[in-house]
Amino acid sequence: MKKGRKGFTLIELLIVVVIVGILALAAIPLITSNTRDARRAEGEQILGSMKGQVRVAYAKLGGHTNISQLTGAIGTGGCGVLAAEMTGKYFNVTDSVSNKTNTGATLVATAQAGNASDGAAVLAFNWGGGDGSFTWSP
Repeated sequence: MKKGRKGFTLIELLIVVVIVGILALAAIPLITSNTRDARRAEGEQILGSMKGQVRVAYAKLGGHTNISQLTGAIGTGGCGVLAAEMTGKYFNVTDSVSNKTNTGATLVATAQAGNASDGAAVLAFNWGGGDGSFTWSP
């Protein structure tokens, strides 16, 4: 008489491995996307604080024409921002304030070398209301 065997058959193990593989294939893009979004949040946070600094310079100078860069003393074309304030773990803010008009300006944060796939964030905002919008390039 045969005794009952314990354990899994090879077919059962292969089915489990295939199911785990399919689940992993579905999860990997989701995880990498969430990781990229988390890193990009740092870029948006840095740009938001830089927007505040630029708006202070705008208020102190009474206009946008003399604001050319973030670093440097207010009144000499800068916004009084330290370079350390523009540097994060994943993103750096471009030093220049671009597309300045009497209604608004643009700031740019670019991913550091090791995270180039995170792209660049562009913050366009207006002076009066302070509202702005982020756009990301790939």
